Amino acid sequence: MSRKLVGCIRLFWLIPVYLTYNQLFDSHEMPPDNSTANGANSPRRGLTLKNLFRRIVPTTTHRYIAYAAMGGAVGSFLGFGEVIARKSLHSGGLAITMLTMLAPIASLSTLWWARLLVGRSQRKLTLLVGMAGVLALASGFFLTSIEHLLLIYLVFFSFVNGLYGQAENRVLQQHISSSKTGKTFGMGQSMAQAVGALVSAGAGFYMDKVPEGYQHLFLASAIIAMMSMAMLASIRTTTGTYDERAKLDRKFLVSPLANMYRLLKRRPDFFRFEISFMLYGTAFMMVLPVVPLYLVDDLKFSYSQIGMARGMVTQLVMIAGVPFFGRIFDRTTPHRMAIWIFASLAVYPLALLAALPLVGVWRSAAVYFAYAWFGLSMSGLTVIWSLSSMRFSAGEDSGIFQSVHVAATSLRACYAPLLGFVVMHYFGKVTTLFAAGGVWLLASASVYFMRRIDVKQGAYQSLRAK
Repeated sequence: MSRKLVGCIRLFWLIPVYLTYNQLFDSHEMPPDNSTANGANSPRRGLTLKNLFRRIVPTTTHRYIAYAAMGGAVGSFLGFGEVIARKSLHSGGLAITMLTMLAPIASLSTLWWARLLVGRSQRKLTLLVGMAGVLALASGFFLTSIEHLLLIYLVFFSFVNGLYGQAENRVLQQHISSSKTGKTFGMGQSMAQAVGALVSAGAGFYMDKVPEGYQHLFLASAIIAMMSMAMLASIRTTTGTYDERAKLDRKFLVSPLANMYRLLKRRPDFFRFEISFMLYGTAFMMVLPVVPLYLVDDLKFSYSQIGMARGMVTQLVMIAGVPFFGRIFDRTTPHRMAIWIFASLAVYPLALLAALPLVGVWRSAAVYFAYAWFGLSMSGLTVIWSLSSMRFSAGEDSGIFQSVHVAATSLRACYAPLLGFVVMHYFGKVTTLFAAGGVWLLASASVYFMRRIDVKQGAYQSLRAK
């Protein structure tokens, strides 16, 4: 590696390290609202890096969008994990299946992170814990085996995804009114998708040109992830009193599971909604180990083609799709959206299969159409998955409801990818994709009938924005 490249890496590391240090130890947090626009609580004069940071992102909304944009860049690159495993590390189907299982299973840690946040400084905890994920990503600079890749995903998703989902939900709940949550979330996700689309296309072309380019991109992702964490940590939140802190004992390990059981028993409407979501997630995870193998082995797609399809096309559609569905969410209920979104996802595997008999530009066009449709459906799904817990929680802490939501994701990750792998192994990729489409239709019907049960039994509350 040249001295100039080493020097650039050191320079880029200094910026996020400086910002993270100031967020962790500076007691003067940035104002959480638009007070700077009126001159109140204005930052100190001067051209220091910290003051420049405050002027660029002066309000909660600005900081949330910046955080989401940088997170979109990191997430887009991590979306290449299965493709890297197949094309560069030459891993088999079972190893790729294990890789698809790791992220959602590791997210089970959200149950404990949600409890640990109560009564503690969200700012310090997110930064300190997030550093473990940053170091895991940075170690990808030396990646040469599937075992190392599995370890990176396990550490990153256990520490970062498990905690930051809770922290992000609290920011939205405490700073954004319920009637504007969908709009604000949509703006953040649109920026994330825009940045992610560029990263997906660029990363795909780069890895096609540079044989070990994925190693360089892991290091770049670590730098961006650190800056994203510092951005989220700059938003002030309240997480309860000191007396409410969870003690790190045996009860701490058991209580999240007990709390989840009590919540589902107390809120049967939420429990039934999670059953329908479980069906959707089963279909979604069944195709996770199948699609990368289908694109690489059957359609013979390169890194750049996969980056354009799975990344750029999908995310460009989601740039407009997420705000659109966010506004719809502000005017309707999670159940009504879920019925249509789950049903629309059944078109995605059929569109992918339509590309198989085609050749040349027609094959590429069919795959791009499939991912454009997938991006439209996932726009609505992203909104429902991220914000529905806030509707169910009403005046309660939405983080606890969301932790149950994520825990259910971890539960289905223990069987759904393996189910997809087994069906693929014995019946082929085509059968697996058809089966997933059928389960998505079943999930759509389930939402409708589960809500009818809620209404009939009277065990429900209004889920419209107030």
